[in-house]
Amino acid sequence: MIRIIHAVPDMNSGGIENYIMNMYRNVDRSSLQFDFLVHHDKQAFFDEEILDLGGRIYRLPVLDTKNVPLYQRQLRRLFQEGNWKIVHGHVASLAGLYLHAAESADVPVRIAHSHGTSFLKTPKGYMKRLLFKGAKRSANVRLACSTEAGKYLFGNQSFYVVKNAIDSARFRFDPEARARVRSELGLTDDDFLVGHIGRFNLQKNHSFLIDVFERLVAMSPCARLLLVGTGETRSAIEAKVRKAGLMDRVLFQDVTNEPEAFYSAMDCFVLPSLFEGLPLVGIEAQCSGLPSLFADTISRETTISDLAFYLPIDDPSGWAAEINSLSRNLDRELYASLPARHGYDSMENAKVMESVYMHAAVEGVSAFASLLD
Repeated sequence: MIRIIHAVPDMNSGGIENYIMNMYRNVDRSSLQFDFLVHHDKQAFFDEEILDLGGRIYRLPVLDTKNVPLYQRQLRRLFQEGNWKIVHGHVASLAGLYLHAAESADVPVRIAHSHGTSFLKTPKGYMKRLLFKGAKRSANVRLACSTEAGKYLFGNQSFYVVKNAIDSARFRFDPEARARVRSELGLTDDDFLVGHIGRFNLQKNHSFLIDVFERLVAMSPCARLLLVGTGETRSAIEAKVRKAGLMDRVLFQDVTNEPEAFYSAMDCFVLPSLFEGLPLVGIEAQCSGLPSLFADTISRETTISDLAFYLPIDDPSGWAAEINSLSRNLDRELYASLPARHGYDSMENAKVMESVYMHAAVEGVSAFASLLD
C-alpha cells in the first residue's frame, strides 16, 4: 500500500478540506492511503472520518505554539521515520519548512498546491505572503485549483490546474430536504432565504454581507439570511447584526455534515469574499440550482451555469438590488449534471488523482507530470 501525507492547517470543514475528503472517499484505499500532517492541536471536524477510513493524523501544533525550532525538529523526525513517497502540501506559508524536511528525508514527490489568489492586508497576512516564497523551493510538482491561483503562487513557473471537485449527486436539489430544513428554521413558503456557507474570518467578508442584507430587507421584508459556519469573527458579526436590529431575520448555523440540505433550503447563494482560489461552495451551490452572487475578486472559472453573477465588493446596494431581482421560478434539479460536464465531479477527479499518485510513487515526478499534461 502507498501512503501519501497531506499537509493542512487542520481538518475542519472548509474548501480545501472538503476537496481532500471528496478525493479520499473515492480513491481505492486498498492500494492508496492518506495521512495528514496538521498544525493545530485541537480535534477537527473530519478527524473521526479520517481514522475510520484508515488514515493517520500527525499533530505538530506550530500554529498554536509558535515554536518553530521545535516544529523543525519534529518535521525532520517525522519524515525520517515515515515511509511516504508523496507529500501533498496545502499550506503555502509553511511549505518552505515541511517540503524542505521532506526533501532532506528523500521523499521523492513533493507537491505544493495553491488554493488562493491573494492575501489579507494585515501584518499576519504580509508575513504569510513572505513565507509563500518558500513553498516553491523544495517542491518538484506545482498544482493549483485555478489558473489565477497558480499564477499567484508560482508566477512564471509551470504548474498544473487540478479542479476542486464535488459529489454531484449529493448536492442535487432535494425538495424534501428543502421543506424539512425550512420548517426547522421557522421559515414560510413566502420567505426568501439568502444563504452563505463559509468560515467566519476576514477573508469571507461577512461584515459587507450584513451591509447588503440590511439594504435588502428595506426592499424585501420577506428576506432572511442564513450564515453557516464557525470562526474567529462570528461574535463580531453577531454583534453587528444585533446593532442593526436584524436578529429576527439572520439565522446562524454551526458547521453541518449535511450542507446539501441547506443549499436546497436556500433561494440564492452569496459569496462576497475578498479573495478565493476556486470556491468549492460556489460549485456546490450551482449544482443545487441556486442563483449565486460572487465577488468580482473570484475567478470566473467558478462559472459552470447561467446562475453565476459577479459583483464589485464596494456596492452593497447593488448586491441587494441584484438579489431582489432574482427569479424563484427555476427547475433546480436540471443543474445537477453541470459539475461533471465542467470537470468538477469528485469521482472522476479521484480516479485521475489516484492514477497520478500511483504512477508518481512508482515511476517518479516525470510520470506524475506526464499524466497531468
